[in-house]
Amino acid sequence: MTTPPLNPPDLRHAHESQTRQFRIGRIAAVAVLAGAGLLTALVVWAGGGGVSGLVTGFLVLLGFLLLLGVPMAISSAKEGKYEGPAGRGPSAFGQVATTAPPAQVWEAVYAALVAEGFGPPRPTDPQTVVSTRSLSMASWGESITVRLQAHDGRGLVTAWSRPAYPLQWLDYGRNRRYANAVLNAVPGATPVR
Repeated sequence: MTTPPLNPPDLRHAHESQTRQFRIGRIAAVAVLAGAGLLTALVVWAGGGGVSGLVTGFLVLLGFLLLLGVPMAISSAKEGKYEGPAGRGPSAFGQVATTAPPAQVWEAVYAALVAEGFGPPRPTDPQTVVSTRSLSMASWGESITVRLQAHDGRGLVTAWSRPAYPLQWLDYGRNRRYANAVLNAVPGATPVR
């Protein structure tokens, strides 16, 4: 009796699905905060009355919008610092091709994961490992999946880093940093688009 070939999950599809989820979460957060700000601004305006109440209400609304706008701008700026093949966003996905032997690639990947503070990688299939970072003061934790497979006579390394908590869409570039750290560590890596 032979075992059926392993069919590992499509990481790109999972990444795109999670990216949509984060986009919906961001829209919902902005809408709720803007709605709360608008409601509070209207209450302040009604309580104060006149032009001064209107100005105060507008300043309250502006304050609510800044509560989310400033962290989003800081996150975007930090994300831009981590160059490499992985894309932007809290669900960071990237791929590189290499001619290095698999043992050398896995050694470099494991070293990069340890350097970024991830726990011991655990295999999910012969081509894929998953590693996680624990909860900290800045994050609910992160998970990274790394896959090495043969492609056109070379090795194709895929790294997908994402928050452990599915609604943590504001990550200050951490996941892009982790994915790029792994991909940039691969010997002889050339980005795949």
